[in-house]
Amino acid sequence: MDKEILKEIFLLLIEVIKAFCEIIWKKIKGFFCLIWDRFFGVTDISSPDRVEEQEWGATGEDTWPVVPDGSLVRKEESQPRGKREEVVSAPIIPELPEDYGDNRMVLMVRDPECLFTYWEPRKDVVDNILNALGSMAHSAKMVLRVYDVTDVIFNGNNAHTYFDIEVTGGARSWYIHTGKPNRSFCVDIGFLTPNGTFRLIVRSNQVKTPPAGVSEVVDETWMSIEALYEEIHATEGFGSSESVREKAHKGWQEVIKESVSSFETSRVSPPA
Repeated sequence: MDKEILKEIFLLLIEVIKAFCEIIWKKIKGFFCLIWDRFFGVTDISSPDRVEEQEWGATGEDTWPVVPDGSLVRKEESQPRGKREEVVSAPIIPELPEDYGDNRMVLMVRDPECLFTYWEPRKDVVDNILNALGSMAHSAKMVLRVYDVTDVIFNGNNAHTYFDIEVTGGARSWYIHTGKPNRSFCVDIGFLTPNGTFRLIVRSNQVKTPPAGVSEVVDETWMSIEALYEEIHATEGFGSSESVREKAHKGWQEVIKESVSSFETSRVSPPA
């Protein structure tokens, strides 16, 4: 055999033995690292093939830190060295604001004799009205002015009637008892001075209260199903007073009689 071939075979065997030894060495090294880590608590971080083992059943839920005011907290547990808890952040839930900066008023119907309204006056609008009132501002009171605007295009001055309700305690909503079913209403909120001057802050939408009793709209007559079928399926051969059910019943009776007669005739007649 040629010497070159023998040389190639020999080098190939050396490479195979070398690779096999490397595999065995990695297994042995990993086994000793695991034993060392378990008994001495030191991890060999110099090995690039070393993967941190997870201890089954140890989730650490009972040692999670309490996060104050949404800030970040970093806590080191009394665990083996090299193991540290991750940075934990608590979600920040913002509080609802007291207002949204809108100058508006909403009116709704609660029942035939009661309304409900809520409002949000903008601070700059209120301040401008108080400044315009001048010396009368300290004696002015905030009121709800309720207008009866049934069947009119309301422009602020053409309501049928109106009445005032004084708003106290810094309220932002109010139930209004009108005692008038089946009427349309609109509400203003503003400042009323002792001399009768009313300064509007904001005006609501218009609503209509429902009637207090049962509706008087009643259908006088109802078409029956039988009459409807008679109109649809009526033919020239039947009288108009005969119902569809009776027509069908008579038709089936005729068919059955003819079938029975034919059957009896075939039984009694002698063969030809």
